[in-house]
Amino acid sequence: MKPAAVLPVILAVLLAAAAPRAVRAWGPEGHSIIARLAVPRLTPAAKAELRRILGDDYEIGDYEIASWPDIIRGNKAYEELYPRQGRWHYIDFDVQQWYDESFSLTVSDSGDDVVSQIYRWRDDLAEPGKLEGEARLDALRFLVHLVGDMHQPLHCAYRYGDMGGNMLPVNSFAGRNYAFDETTPQDWGPPSLHSVWDESLVYELIGKHTVLGMARILSREITPEEEAAWTRGGDVLRWAVDSYWIARKQAYRWTDGAKVPFTWSRPGMDLTLDNYIDSHLPIVRDQLKKGGVRLALLLNQALDPSLRQPRHELPALSPAEEAEEEAAEETAAAEPVAAVP
Repeated sequence: MKPAAVLPVILAVLLAAAAPRAVRAWGPEGHSIIARLAVPRLTPAAKAELRRILGDDYEIGDYEIASWPDIIRGNKAYEELYPRQGRWHYIDFDVQQWYDESFSLTVSDSGDDVVSQIYRWRDDLAEPGKLEGEARLDALRFLVHLVGDMHQPLHCAYRYGDMGGNMLPVNSFAGRNYAFDETTPQDWGPPSLHSVWDESLVYELIGKHTVLGMARILSREITPEEEAAWTRGGDVLRWAVDSYWIARKQAYRWTDGAKVPFTWSRPGMDLTLDNYIDSHLPIVRDQLKKGGVRLALLLNQALDPSLRQPRHELPALSPAEEAEEEAAEETAAAEPVAAVP
């Protein structure tokens, strides 16, 4: 499928059955900001290769680039081309895991997680002759998007099977710049704690600014010391663990430190400036900035030959494990999606 054919896919995706874990991160605005933050931090060689891949039709922060992996989810042709890609948007770290000598956070055995896939697409882009044409464009779009996903804390955490807060309903959000209540129409279904982090908090942060304007503001805020600290070591798993701890200690907690409710039933939480929004906006601000800086590092490694890194080896499935994974995917796709009470 050519890039120009991507937009007609959107309606089909919206109507498709949900994947085993239906999640989006940041929404188009957050992904665009992160992508735009990366551009001024690219080397000349990386910028030149980026332009060669994008051609004259796109910029890296465009919806068709930064949000493309969300656009194609549920599309049968792309599911066949990139099997299990719905799982690449997150990593399952349990916030209820007891913190003792046995505590450990690792990537999945299958490699179907956001950390493994970020390494995969960085390395595929960096390897000479590995990808050309539309395949190379797809790899870029996956890398840009998945780095953004990883910096949404609820894509690196879950609590009691809540799918990163997707099952925790939110009744209202009363911000200064953005608000909704139980009567507000929602494009992506009933709001949840996860969707609040995807979109509501980002809308509140952007306020009267455009996405491009917000990206410029955040870019000016980033100090050389922060860039160095955020990219030191270049360890993608460590970045995901950072998001995990933010979810565990902050996203799943009210402003006063108490844990948000465990109930999955509606009407759900009422989020106000005092009890949640104001204390979590600085986190959103920092996560967008971290995402942009780290995306720039990975794009430089992928697109500038002088900065190429040794290939990060992904875990491999045995034939039996691969067959089991495929069977599980088919079963999940065939099951009806249960509504949240």
